[in-house]
Amino acid sequence: MWSLCRTFISPALSTGGLPSLRRSVVAPLVSRSYGTRFNVPPSAEFVSRVSGISTMYKLPHQESAEGLDAAFIGVPIDTGTSNRPGARFGPRQIRVESALLRSFNSGTRAAPYDSLMVADIGDVNVNLYDLKDTCTRIREFYRRVLSAGCIPLTMGGDHTIAYPILQAVAEKHGPVGLVHVDAHADTSDVVLGERIGHGTPFRRCVEEGLLDCSRVVQIGLRGSGYSADSYAWSRAQVPEINNI
Repeated sequence: MWSLCRTFISPALSTGGLPSLRRSVVAPLVSRSYGTRFNVPPSAEFVSRVSGISTMYKLPHQESAEGLDAAFIGVPIDTGTSNRPGARFGPRQIRVESALLRSFNSGTRAAPYDSLMVADIGDVNVNLYDLKDTCTRIREFYRRVLSAGCIPLTMGGDHTIAYPILQAVAEKHGPVGLVHVDAHADTSDVVLGERIGHGTPFRRCVEEGLLDCSRVVQIGLRGSGYSADSYAWSRAQVPEINNI
């Protein structure tokens, strides 16, 4: 089993009749693997959480999804929001906070890094001045990830990103199921004259046949709406959708 550092013992040093001293030198290892062929997050027992480059879980960074079973991807946009900005900084902050997490789930005994090759492949190069162009860039990025046989694990980013991501996923796999946890259904049609934004992604997805609505569950819908029945469209068009 590899640890994340090796201890080298130097030859004894003698000076002026003093007893021999043995000097311990700690040198970091380049490998992040604990004796397996998979990437493993470094343990805070050996590597300080505040050290190193902020990748997700402090996993290695690589430029593409080639050779990976799953990849963490940042989509740093908030140009689709109608109120509070700031979600563009989400991927960066999630990576910083992820340094606190550990490799094993002691409750379930799950050890994902024992069987999956995972890395952080960085962020989609979004266009903060053009939301439609950003959606195109996201879709193309995810097409490349999926063509490599890799499962994308996404950090956003406002809710607009669900639309181009699901376009790429459905193109590869056909209509997919969805578990959506949110206060809002995100099925508006047009907002301020625009059909693409953080309140419209799942309407666009249903219209384009990206979702298998018999396997769609929305959890947590609540609060005020723009009409007496904000979910009328969902019920009329896709009665199979389950709202909890």
